[in-house]
Amino acid sequence: MMHVSIRRTVTAVALLMALTLGVARPVFAAQPLLVGTDISHPPLEFYQRPGGRVRGFDADIAREIAKRLGRPAQFVNMPFGDLLQAVGAGKVDFTISSMFDLPIRERAADFVDYFLSGTAIMVRAGNPHTVFTLAGFCGLTASAEVGTFQFTALKEQSARCRALGLGGVHLVSVAGDEQGAQALLAGRVEIHIADFPIVSYLARTVGNGKLVVAGRPFNQIPYGIAVRKGNVALRTAIVGALRGMVADGTYDRLLKKWHLEAGALRSIPVDAGKLYQH
Repeated sequence: MMHVSIRRTVTAVALLMALTLGVARPVFAAQPLLVGTDISHPPLEFYQRPGGRVRGFDADIAREIAKRLGRPAQFVNMPFGDLLQAVGAGKVDFTISSMFDLPIRERAADFVDYFLSGTAIMVRAGNPHTVFTLAGFCGLTASAEVGTFQFTALKEQSARCRALGLGGVHLVSVAGDEQGAQALLAGRVEIHIADFPIVSYLARTVGNGKLVVAGRPFNQIPYGIAVRKGNVALRTAIVGALRGMVADGTYDRLLKKWHLEAGALRSIPVDAGKLYQH
């Protein structure tokens, strides 16, 4: 009985100290934050090795947010196109997966914006079709990951090509951007488009110099962390955690770690994607 009494006393003292000092982290082990993500987008979210630790800028951001909220992060890997449905249904607490904050997506979730990205074009070295913009895609075969902003952009560009009397874009859907890079190398497609950080990374690391980035990034839009609509408490907590990371230098350290300084977005707005749309 003495041991039980001592344990209760220690627990009570620890709880009192936590409340007195305003410590956000709970005394007892907290339930993990379930983080939905499509773990196929290096350098943003990817496996260090099959079945290994999830790495990348987004993964580091998610872990740091969870840490500041006093809960561990548990990643839930799923196809990109399922992420918003999962957060809306409460299957995950939030998603972070290099997801553009688009007005159409804001109908399904609230977005805490944390990084400014854009779309880039990847082609074989030498750019054999001299492609620098979407307007040059007519009659060519191009790939993008299904469910992404880029996949929609290819469909829209194909319609524009046909309206001009030119050949449409032959659209190929891929499960991930690395598969798009491999399709380029194998000659199954002539172009792959994806987010600039991903294209830049793949061009450097896949194909031994056989792939390059063509032109400049376009359609710059912020990435957002998706939170279920109505979950104001979690959304506010994530905003606070990110602003704290900006203030204490953690955000800049992670940008530098992943060579992503050009995309810094330090204001941490909510649902700001519409401001970047025309």
